[in-house]
Formats: sequence, C-alpha cells, structure tokens
Amino acid sequence: MKNCSFASPTKLEIGRDAENKTGRLIRERNGSRVLIHYGSGRVRESGLLNRVEESLREAGLTWVELGGVQPNPRLSKVYEGIELGRRERIDFILAVGGGSVIDSAKGIAMGIPYDGDVWDFYDAVNGKPKAVPTVSMPIGVVLTLAASGSEASNSSVLTREEGKLKRFCDNDLNRPVFAVENPELTFSLPAYQTACGIVDILSHSAERYFTCEKTGNPLTDRLCEAVFLTCLECGRTLMENPCDYEARAAVMLASSLSHNGLTGIGRTGDWATHMIEHELSGEYDLAHGAGLAMIMPAWMKYVYRENITLFLKFATRVMGVENDWEHPESVALEGIRRLEGFFESLGLPTRLGDTPLTTGIDGDMIVRMARRVRAAREDGSIGWLKRLKENDVAEIYRLAL
Repeated sequence: MKNCSFASPTKLEIGRDAENKTGRLIRERNGSRVLIHYGSGRVRESGLLNRVEESLREAGLTWVELGGVQPNPRLSKVYEGIELGRRERIDFILAVGGGSVIDSAKGIAMGIPYDGDVWDFYDAVNGKPKAVPTVSMPIGVVLTLAASGSEASNSSVLTREEGKLKRFCDNDLNRPVFAVENPELTFSLPAYQTACGIVDILSHSAERYFTCEKTGNPLTDRLCEAVFLTCLECGRTLMENPCDYEARAAVMLASSLSHNGLTGIGRTGDWATHMIEHELSGEYDLAHGAGLAMIMPAWMKYVYRENITLFLKFATRVMGVENDWEHPESVALEGIRRLEGFFESLGLPTRLGDTPLTTGIDGDMIVRMARRVRAAREDGSIGWLKRLKENDVAEIYRLAL
C-alpha cells in the first residue's frame, strides 16, 4: 500500500422520504439563502421539488431557483448561476438531480467567490490547471440518479461549448456537505439512464482497481470487486424490475462509495479511460456511461499486459472466468469479453458504430480527439497503468470502432 490520506466529509442521508430532511440539513450547516439548482421540469412534475421546497420552508430558509442543466453540463449555465448567486447573496447551493446538476452546482459554488473566470479551474496547461480554488460555497445534494458519484466526490466536469471542450476540476472543496439518497426517486428512470449509471459507477472503481502498483492491495482490491459485483447483480435485477428497492438502494450507495475515494485508498488511479471518453462525449454530446461502455473495453484490450495479474483477478473473481495458468492472456481477454457482454445486456453500445451519434467518426476525427485529450503530465501523457501518448489514445479509439 502506498502512502495516502483519506477523508470523506459528505454525510449520506439514505432512505425513504429522506428528501423531507433537506431543509434541516441545510440549516444545520448555517445555510439561510439557498440556490436550488436542477435540470428539467420533471423534478417539479414528479412532486419532488415541491417536497424539497416545503422542507426549506419549514426550516425557515429562503431560496431562488435555476433549472435547465443539460447532460454534459455547460459552462454557460454555470456562468448564469454565478451571476444569480452573487445577485441574490446566496450562502448555500442545493443540487436536485444527478451528476450533471451536481457538477454544475460545484462550478457555481467555486465561481461565486472567485474574481476570475471559473473555467480557469478546469482548463489546464501542461497538465496543470490555470488556477486552483481556495474557497467555495457549501453544497448539498438531493440525488435522483445513481451514476457519477459526484454527490460524494471531489470532482466536477463541465463542457465549454466553444471548442466542445470537456474538462474536470478535482478539489476537496467540491465535496458536498450532505447527500440525500432516497432510492424510490430512481424508480421511474428509463432503463437506458439506469444502465449508463451502472457503467459509470463500475468505471470509477475500475479506474482505481487497475493500478500501476505491482505489489497489490488486497483490501481495496476486494472493495473494488464488491462494487463491480453489486453493479453486475443489481444491474441485471433492475433491467427486469426497475422498482426493486433493495437493488436501487445498493446501486445508489455504490455510486457514492465508488467515487468518494474509498476504493482508491493506497493505490494510484489510472483515469485514462475517463480522459479519453471526455473527448468523445464532449464532441458528440453522448451520455458519459454510454461512452465508457465503448472506451473501457478498448482501453483494457490495449493495456492488459501491463499488469496481467489484476486482469486475471478481475476475470476470475468478478466475471466468473475459470482460471487457466497456462493461458493467462486468454483468461484476461475472456474477462474483458464478458464485461462487454454485460454492457450489451444492459442495452448499451460497445462499439462506436453501434450508436447514431458516433457512426460518423473517421480517422481525422480520431486524430483530433486524441490530440485534445487533456494531458495529466508535462510530457503530454495520461494514465498510470500504461502511460499513453497521443498515438496510443488514437489506437484506443480505433479499437473502440
């Protein structure tokens, strides 16, 4: 185990009717003037927003609202929220929605007290952000989609419309102070959104599981594998019965624990898959989970020889492949194939040609996207299991074809 630090300050309030506690949770953290941030009008039509507002009213809080967050949240909406928050002297931001809403709320929270352009926190030069936030507004979450783990993570991802650039800001100031998680709020999700969420959850622990450390870390290996197995088992259940409370609850908790840092304790995360996918969904406005379903297996096929022991563990412990010490590569590749089969069973594409949004990708676009991938280091490379340069990234896109 490598030297590390771990903190997870987000309080998870889990269970039926948990959203009715929202006002009290904000008041406990000295909030008084709240910006409620959300996506579509469905949160109003479902009655959720009314229940949340009633809890704020009972707690003696005042609020303003800003809706309209889109998937792959836009920088322009964050600018709008910053202006509104400053004008209304907001002291607390409440995200009611999934990862896109939460990430947008984080951008607003960092931007309100910042004198410069909030995009400075997301944009980078030679692998380093142009600026690092030193203060942010407190954020709470009422979660409606288990997927990104943003309800407990330090990360925020935004898309700047100009140039179709999708970039991230990782900073502990981004961690929400609480997340309300009522599994019943996810019962009505379309199967496609549920499936994308499950892939996203699985990917966050996969980024930590496939580490460059050769000595291993048996505890966090097993924590990651628990997340994987939960996604596999509950994913299959929810495709058959979307109103299975226990499966929804397990997936919701897995979302938070997969991306709050727990499964990465003492190991180096890779994160190349996410960086490669960000260019794909930034360019084609593709659902992040769908993009990951195409990119993750391609990345695995490209790098598995770098630490084949981990890929053998994944194949045998998670995907149920029988071990064959004489043919380890066959075992590793069968594990990847079965993972692809699981994604397909969820109704997700595993090839870029499987969805109309990305069928037009050609060699020139692959080169452009590979060139745009945000570098993690000054030498222009990304990833830790295998350090990938521009030509490696392009080859992974080609494998995803």
